[in-house]
Amino acid sequence: MLLLSACSQSSEPEAIPDQSKSEAPTELVHINTEVKINKVHIDAKEDGGWWVVPQDAETLTINVEADHADTVLFWSAPTGTEVGKERELIGYDIDGEDGWSLKWNIKGQILHNHIDVQVLGMDGKSLTRQTFNLHTATEYDN
Repeated sequence: MLLLSACSQSSEPEAIPDQSKSEAPTELVHINTEVKINKVHIDAKEDGGWWVVPQDAETLTINVEADHADTVLFWSAPTGTEVGKERELIGYDIDGEDGWSLKWNIKGQILHNHIDVQVLGMDGKSLTRQTFNLHTATEYDN
């Protein structure tokens, strides 16, 4: 014996439940996905608002802690006025799995620069930045 009642046509369509009395939330929850820099750390000492690099340093490591980041760009520009054209991309990081960082080869350089860390957001539209000053130590820094 075969039952086909579930397949038979009914003369009345099934009623759609009234959702106006539902207790489920109707508002969309906004999740903030804008990029945010939490911390920038440099393997140098800070003195009077400047990061001071020893004269014999060969590399400088910049670490960035950021939320919702997709790419981190590292720029360097000499200090002074109207030096924007002299800004140089010194590196970038596109893989935050091991943290956001740059190991910059500074061997033989005498620095007196602004370092600009730009973080691009994973939402494709947000950007944040942090700038700091960096210079090579001289005999007057001790």
